[in-house]
Amino acid sequence: MNPLGKALLGLHAWGGLLFGWLLVPVFLAGSLAVFEPEIDHWLQPERSAPAFSRAAAVALAEAHLRRTAPEAAVWRIRLPTPREPTLGVAWGSDPRQLHEATLDAASGRPLRERATHGGHFFTEFHAELLAGSVGKWIVGAAGIVMLAALVSGVFVHHRLLRDFFVFRPWANRRRAWLDAHNLAGVATLPFLLMISWTGVVILAETFMPAATVMLYDGKPRANRAEVVKSFVRKPAGERAAMLPLDVHLAAAEAILGAGTVSNLLVRHPDDRNGLVQALRHVDDRLSAVADHVTLDAATGEIFGRQTEWNPMAYAYRAQVGLHVVHYGGPALRWLYFASGLLGAAMMAAGIVLFNRKRRQRVGATRGQRWLDAAGVAAVAGGALACLAFLYAGRLLPAALDARPGWALAAFLGAWGVSGLHALRRAADDAWRRQLLLAAVLALLLPLLDLATARQPLDALRLGVDLTAAALGLLLAGVARRCFAAGDELPATVALSAEGAR
Repeated sequence: MNPLGKALLGLHAWGGLLFGWLLVPVFLAGSLAVFEPEIDHWLQPERSAPAFSRAAAVALAEAHLRRTAPEAAVWRIRLPTPREPTLGVAWGSDPRQLHEATLDAASGRPLRERATHGGHFFTEFHAELLAGSVGKWIVGAAGIVMLAALVSGVFVHHRLLRDFFVFRPWANRRRAWLDAHNLAGVATLPFLLMISWTGVVILAETFMPAATVMLYDGKPRANRAEVVKSFVRKPAGERAAMLPLDVHLAAAEAILGAGTVSNLLVRHPDDRNGLVQALRHVDDRLSAVADHVTLDAATGEIFGRQTEWNPMAYAYRAQVGLHVVHYGGPALRWLYFASGLLGAAMMAAGIVLFNRKRRQRVGATRGQRWLDAAGVAAVAGGALACLAFLYAGRLLPAALDARPGWALAAFLGAWGVSGLHALRRAADDAWRRQLLLAAVLALLLPLLDLATARQPLDALRLGVDLTAAALGLLLAGVARRCFAAGDELPATVALSAEGAR
């Protein structure tokens, strides 16, 4: 192999390994985040999924706000959708710091929900590793390395079409793992390139802040304010009865489209200068720009509207739309979900293949033990951590103080135990045991749902249950077929042999 080929192979192998430990759980969390509303619903067994009318729901929300916060300067209403069939209300003096409540969309009854990170936990972990700006830096760096590993992989595995049609699961272990790595990589290559590129673009402002510093004095929200038009005015201090909000909803949807309004924001209700802003959802467009219209609260006249955006906004938000897949409906969400899991499987197969080849070359050295344990913890441990979070979300007492913190502790604790277990066992034994445990937990998740539910089973919870069961069967198959017992010496024996050398 020529020097360039060796350099590309080294970049692909070591870059994929070192960042694969992080990218596998990031991809797993990102795949789960595709169904954030459904997971959020599953983690809140107090919720039901009743039939609802949007106009009636708005009227119920307004009645609740008039009883609860008649003097608040700001009201916000989140309308129910089939994926999120509850009614959200919020109130306060600052639109960014509001008191919130969730109502039943059919009756307007307040729901006494348990505190939880909800499905957004997986979105936050995927985007920033629960570590804020530092996490964004790390994820952004991993995305850049992944792009480099993908491009170098195309040159290393230059027979792309042949690799796509070659899979020999009954061949020797090394050949089978290489085939699985190649097949998953080729099948998902367009998706992986797209999702890595758009992820880096979304995070670019975090690790390339020069433009924000130079043009906007380092204020990250200033560039958004330049693009998004804001229609506000000060309160007059004179009372004027506000038109019912369902009337404003109908007027806004006449402009934005029937059934497209996702949120209503009321500023200074029952004031002569009161305003009602209606924001359009982005579920039916690639460019995730939220058109909005602002109406005079008392008269219903149009105060301002933004339904056209500059080309740069469309270009940037199209990449956001490609990454977060709010558009395209259920079929595209399932495609993203499956592609994300296949991408994680491709990286997992690469980690296993790299460690097997290196173990054959250097033996069970202490460094190799750490590499093996890191691989097990990244893949099987990541799956166990996600399952532990879901179990904690349903098993922890609803009235427990700092409940979201305990669920986070379960997530991190399961991951830590996975790493310690992997250090104490031979590699294939650790893989097999942890994948089988993850399979059992996934298969039992539907039973946990039925045992702890507060409401009858609905389509949203059933979807989560069936998906968990299917993934459990898949994990069990991988554990039994790909990590057979008796392939390796126990870890303690291997470490003793190393010490003897």
